[in-house]
Amino acid sequence: MRSSMKFVLVGLMAALGATLAIAQAENNTRIKVNVPFDFSVGDAMLRAGNYRIQDLQAGALLLKSDDGQVHRFVLTVPDGTADYNHQPRLVFARYGKEVFLDKIFLSSNGNGRELLPGSREKMLIEKRASGEELSLLIQPAR
Repeated sequence: MRSSMKFVLVGLMAALGATLAIAQAENNTRIKVNVPFDFSVGDAMLRAGNYRIQDLQAGALLLKSDDGQVHRFVLTVPDGTADYNHQPRLVFARYGKEVFLDKIFLSSNGNGRELLPGSREKMLIEKRASGEELSLLIQPAR
């Protein structure tokens, strides 16, 4: 009786683990984008170039450059605005000559993620510098 109960428990744990792995793989969105200008993410300045963005989980994203020089983990919060465009894209905020990655729409479902501003961006916002939005369309990674 005990051995059959252990067998059932092991089977249930294996099935649960497989289900979680499939669910994680389905939610593990990856996109590729070419950013044609220098920009900031938080307090880090990044060069123009090709990047891959991966949705990890719980609002965490991984931003990697194709040349392997940049690996940044980014924390985000739900954007909360309705997106009727339904195209994956990056949204940047520009204050004068400085450009900050502001929002990321990874999928066509319209759910956007907003990046938390770094200290430099906060300072510009406090000075009431007018911000202009720029959008870049992105494609799924291959």
